[in-house]
Amino acid sequence: MAGNFVTGSPIKYRKKGNWEEFPMKFRWQTGLWFELFEKHLDLIVEDIKRAQAEDRLITYLSCPISGREGSHSLTNIEITRHVARQLETKWGSRFWVLNPALYQMESSSGTGLIKRHAHLLSAEKGLMPEIDIEQLHKESPLTGGDYLRMWTKVLVGDDADNLGNRFDAFYFIGPVDVWNFFTNSGNTDLTRGVEDYFARKIATNAEFRSCFGEARKIDDAEREFFKFYTLKAGAHFSLGSHDEYNIWQILNVLRRREIRPLASIPGYFDGRQIGLGAAETELSPGYAIN
Repeated sequence: MAGNFVTGSPIKYRKKGNWEEFPMKFRWQTGLWFELFEKHLDLIVEDIKRAQAEDRLITYLSCPISGREGSHSLTNIEITRHVARQLETKWGSRFWVLNPALYQMESSSGTGLIKRHAHLLSAEKGLMPEIDIEQLHKESPLTGGDYLRMWTKVLVGDDADNLGNRFDAFYFIGPVDVWNFFTNSGNTDLTRGVEDYFARKIATNAEFRSCFGEARKIDDAEREFFKFYTLKAGAHFSLGSHDEYNIWQILNVLRRREIRPLASIPGYFDGRQIGLGAAETELSPGYAIN
């Protein structure tokens, strides 16, 4: 059931009337995963179009999702939900925040959507038994390249010149956003907020508890968790966010050249608009292949 891997640019854009490859490459799986992600792409685009039909401005939320370096995907998803709610509360009803965490398999909602695609794809292909997502994941685990191929198509594609016209802004989560989550908007200090959160999750959440191992390892795990979310949390320490930042930066270079000098898509980090110099600086790649 697993496919092979290919490397390339996920999408082409129009340059002076000619189609050229978008200048970022990823490595992704062919076969069933590719077909499932194409269905996922269609669903995400429909969600964007639905928000546009309501005359809402679309903001892409770039955020850490996978658990690494002491972090946990469950916590990352809770943070993204918090930040998205904060933005929509501050900015009001004419904005819609696209939170990628809700579409990835680290979240229950993302897994549910993928399983729905598997049911539809199985019916289309006449597969019996149906595609088993858990088994497919065991045979060929998803990679960052699988996700970033899809998200590049979401962020760049626009049914016209593929210059990112679906989006009105990008927002990259920063440490202040994360601290706001743990301190309940400043109602407690950061140390107490992170410590209390970790203790509560260890006591009440089996998935969280199993991830951090046996009781004798919990102290070490808590220290790494504490260090990550107090000092490292945010897009700076996310491979996917590095790639998404570079997608945003490249799009703006192309938009200034192909559309007009002031056609850049605004970008925000940690509650502030990204500065002039930083907005034109490329980051080290995450999952992208040089």
